[in-house]
Amino acid sequence: MKTALRYTTQDFLAQFKLDKTISFDDFSKKLSVLNGSDTSGQFVVRSDLDTFVARVSKKDNRLQRLDLYKRKLYKMIVQEPEKALEAWFDRTAGIKEELKFYFEIPDADILEGNTFAGRTNSKYGRICKNINFENFYNTKKLYDNDFEYVVGLMKAMFEDYKLRNSLVGPAFFDHICKIDDDYGQFWTDFMMGCNRASIFNPATYKGILDNVFTGDTLFAPVMGWNAYQLGFYSSKFKNFIATDVIPDVVDNGSLLHAEWLKNADTSLFEVPEKTVDLYLCPSEQLDTRHDFIKKYKGKVDAVLLSPPYFDLEIYPSKDQSFASFPNYDAWLKGYWEETVKLCVRVMKPGAKFGFVISNYRNKAKEEVQISQDMRDVVLKHLTLDNQYRVQWSAIAGSRQAKKTVGGNFEDLWVFKK
Repeated sequence: MKTALRYTTQDFLAQFKLDKTISFDDFSKKLSVLNGSDTSGQFVVRSDLDTFVARVSKKDNRLQRLDLYKRKLYKMIVQEPEKALEAWFDRTAGIKEELKFYFEIPDADILEGNTFAGRTNSKYGRICKNINFENFYNTKKLYDNDFEYVVGLMKAMFEDYKLRNSLVGPAFFDHICKIDDDYGQFWTDFMMGCNRASIFNPATYKGILDNVFTGDTLFAPVMGWNAYQLGFYSSKFKNFIATDVIPDVVDNGSLLHAEWLKNADTSLFEVPEKTVDLYLCPSEQLDTRHDFIKKYKGKVDAVLLSPPYFDLEIYPSKDQSFASFPNYDAWLKGYWEETVKLCVRVMKPGAKFGFVISNYRNKAKEEVQISQDMRDVVLKHLTLDNQYRVQWSAIAGSRQAKKTVGGNFEDLWVFKK
């Protein structure tokens, strides 16, 4: 079980086996370019760097600048890798605020019409990336042969001198040649196209609770990298029940609550009114393993989650719903409908059930109508109350997460018992 929450720069650097003794000539000979179309997930090399640049630079001057390009990489990867890696960590996952900062999400006007602004106060989600760092940045997308996950690509470059092919393209090649003492632009380029898990903005979760739900007891059938728990602390809800299949996420939930209790505004005569009950269990198996319905029947006022997208993300758990139900129709019935039925059994009359989802393109670039499919399953057990949307960015684009590549919105379906 985890005993510390924060993930530090030292923790991050300790993941890498760095060789600061390799000569520039040997480094240059080992530089290679990854095959971006390979589907084995094994960081397969397309060619050595010299051959690759000679083949693709006939219409530009990359070949003439190749020595400069290599020397900039040598400085970054061999001579000062700690500085370069720390620059990425500081801008992406490092935490400077005290933990109590993340327990005090302010009220914000995030609902316009039927649309919630998903980016408002998104800084409160940064702590979720930090405390779940290793699982979060090692999460693979679509299938387990994905090699474009963040830590994997970093290790390929800093340990084996293998470059993702986009870093050798004209624009990024030019940016690397211009590196001085600031690695900001390099890491912006590096992260474009990297596959990584997504964090539900805790401030948006709180905003949805404030605007759509009422009551004291909230149930989250997944924990969303601890984002829902953070949103709960700043909401009017008093009791938080949640489950997840990733052990570290559940452990982090317990550690977060211990920190919240230490930072809560209490006196000798006042006990904090927030309670947290957490389970390490697939939601569809909660009753079988924990007699969940008997314990909570008729006690839940609200259910709110962003459920898994079937096979879109591969988490470090043998209990992931996709692992249990690899067929889509079986997943809808065995995972989703069983979870919905469990929720209905523990909800009070008049309680609301909400989930956030959108259609997405699978590996074959076919549209998966998962939003409508999951909605239709819930309609078998609850009455549709309203439909909202959550806007995650100002524009859509191919560099966005695959679940929003066709647009920058997700559906928020709300039902009533």
